[in-house]
Amino acid sequence: MLKKDIRLQVLKELREIPHAIRKEYNIDIQNQLFASQEWKQAKHIGITLSRYPEVDTEAIIKQAWEEGKSVSIPYSTTDRKLYFYLYKPDTKLELSKFGLLEPTVKTHPQPKEAIDLLIVPGVVFNQSGYRIGFGGGYYDRYLKDYNGKTISLAYPLQIKNEVDRLIEGHDVPIGKIFLAAK
Repeated sequence: MLKKDIRLQVLKELREIPHAIRKEYNIDIQNQLFASQEWKQAKHIGITLSRYPEVDTEAIIKQAWEEGKSVSIPYSTTDRKLYFYLYKPDTKLELSKFGLLEPTVKTHPQPKEAIDLLIVPGVVFNQSGYRIGFGGGYYDRYLKDYNGKTISLAYPLQIKNEVDRLIEGHDVPIGKIFLAAK
């Protein structure tokens, strides 16, 4: 199975998770995250504004603000680079070509060293933290010289052994995966 095939298969499976179970999974993941040392020690978090069928990040972002943490969200360029910009409740957003909400004003990207916890999205993961994302390699390029902590948030069906044989030289593993309990 190719990366694109497993990506499509898992996205289909994610869309089929019943709403009530998805809600339970999200709460479980949030509870694990908020209790973790990675979260407690973080002052500045890099995170995407999730879209269905991803793990919901809205409550995570609100919790970060309530705890006085800085939050930055990604902006992707046409040359496949990723930059993170501060995100506040009044930040104006626009829809990107990928269907993601990104900041409209891009004045001062945050230096990588300013973000001490990066929550990396993905479609499929293996137990070692390798991931298949949404395609394009944006995060793998960003992560190659990122020194902060990295985590991902996932539902149980997103862990697949098939990822093991699809790992490529440029792939960068995530430090820890917070996985909803089955």
